Parts: sequence; C-alpha cells; structure tokens
Amino acid sequence: MKQDLGLVHVYVGDGKGKTSMAMGLLIRSLGRGLSVKVIQLFKRDTGEQFFLEKSKIDYLQFKPAHPFFKEYTPEEVEGLKNELKIFLDSALHDIEKYDVVLIDEIGPGIKQGLINEEFAVEIVKNKPKNTELVLTGRDIPNSILALADYVSEVKKIKHPFDEGIDAREGIEF
Repeated sequence: MKQDLGLVHVYVGDGKGKTSMAMGLLIRSLGRGLSVKVIQLFKRDTGEQFFLEKSKIDYLQFKPAHPFFKEYTPEEVEGLKNELKIFLDSALHDIEKYDVVLIDEIGPGIKQGLINEEFAVEIVKNKPKNTELVLTGRDIPNSILALADYVSEVKKIKHPFDEGIDAREGIEF
C-alpha cells in the first residue's frame, strides 16, 4: 500500500471545510495504519489540535493570528516571514518518516507574503517520493495547483459569518 503513496492534494477556496476535508483524509489514513504529521499554520486552540495532541499524533502549530483576520504591518510581515521559514524548515526536516503530511493554511501565508511562493513550490517538488502531501487554504497560487495531483475547491455560497455570527467552538474551530 505504501508504495502507492506520493501524491499531492490541495483543498482551496473561500468556503468552510478545507481543514475539515484534510482532517477526514488523515483519519482515513490513520485507520489504515499510515503515519501522519500535521503542521497547522495561523491557528491556535482548535478542536482538532486538542484531539491530535491527546492522540499522540505528531502535531505542530505556528500560532500567530491568521492573516484573514489580522492586517500585518510590513515590519511584522518581515519578522513573521523569518519565524515561519525557521518553523517550516524544522517541521519538515523529518518529512520522509511520514506517509501523509498536512500543511494546513499554507495558502494565506503565501498570499500575505509570509511564505515565499518559490519556497512553497520547492516543498511540493522536493517532498519524499512516497509521502502524500496535503495543502490547504485560500489563495493557493497556480504554481502549486499545477503541481498537485488533486485540487478540490471549496466555494462559499452562504456563511453565517456574513450575518454577524461568530465562529463557534467545536463547529468552526
């Protein structure tokens, strides 16, 4: 089974559910005995975080505020860019040990200039041959979409946030 791994999945779009789709894939993978690593960017105190940590699944988190909800100054962008590069280099140093690796919310990091697009492309191009790589987020650039084997767009048609309803614990986070 593991010899058949090695494809790239992208869940993109402005709709709710990109991370949820990726987590569903991870649950399926774990159920089949595959090893999983989760790298979550710009999120903190999420339901999936608590579950993954309790389950002893390899889980790393880069916690600054999500660029969708915070406008960073140019100085903050520069500082975060360096921090995030160091974080990702460290998080990906042992990627070959895993059958499935998720980098959640990489799209907004690229869009806001916190992750260099060429660096992200190199992550995809240089992933281990038999590691399934899953990327999520709004605004994932065409350079990465072109390299992906699966691209699924989650489109927002209607969302309670537009009516002033805040994200709810256990449902949206």
